[in-house]
Amino acid sequence: NSEEYHHLKREVFSHDEYYFETDNPNPVIIDAGAHIGLTTLYFKSLYPHATIIALEPNPDLFKLLEKNIWENQLENVTTIQGALSYTRSTTEFFVDSTKNQWWSTGSFIKGAWTKQQESQAIQVDTWPLSEFVTQPIDVLKLDIEGAEQAVLEASQDALPLIDQILMEYHSVKQQNLYYLSEILKQQGYTLSYAQDGKELT
Repeated sequence: NSEEYHHLKREVFSHDEYYFETDNPNPVIIDAGAHIGLTTLYFKSLYPHATIIALEPNPDLFKLLEKNIWENQLENVTTIQGALSYTRSTTEFFVDSTKNQWWSTGSFIKGAWTKQQESQAIQVDTWPLSEFVTQPIDVLKLDIEGAEQAVLEASQDALPLIDQILMEYHSVKQQNLYYLSEILKQQGYTLSYAQDGKELT
């Protein structure tokens, strides 16, 4: 819907919430939770020669993702219709079933990660992160609605190949921010935290 689109557009393009710097002029990026492709477009505006793997499980969003990549003539972008999880499987994924169609709230959790939404289950394919980390990755972007800890915990062996992680953390009972932070610290990452686009100290 229009409200959702403009909200996401402001986050990505006005607030630069996914801005990153790298010395590699041809970075390799995984865009997990690619939605309709706003972050993919943003990454390509930063680094036109980037190679991007864009994953999106919602079939309606996936069609728009592919359309936006095609119409903007983006090269070196591979699209995957599916979600990151802890294992290779097919599983239930819950999407908004209200008239508002909040497509960005798709989740493995019924009712969205807030549990305050009417939702319906669809079947989606899932992959562990490690299947896509077969070479050095400059940036991993994660906006996966409450599956962050399960994904990173299951693929810890792949993390040394990932230089930077841009992650939206969702506070659900299946996750613990302190525990997740410790996983990343043990892999040598320096962490910074932001809320509503403002860095926390």
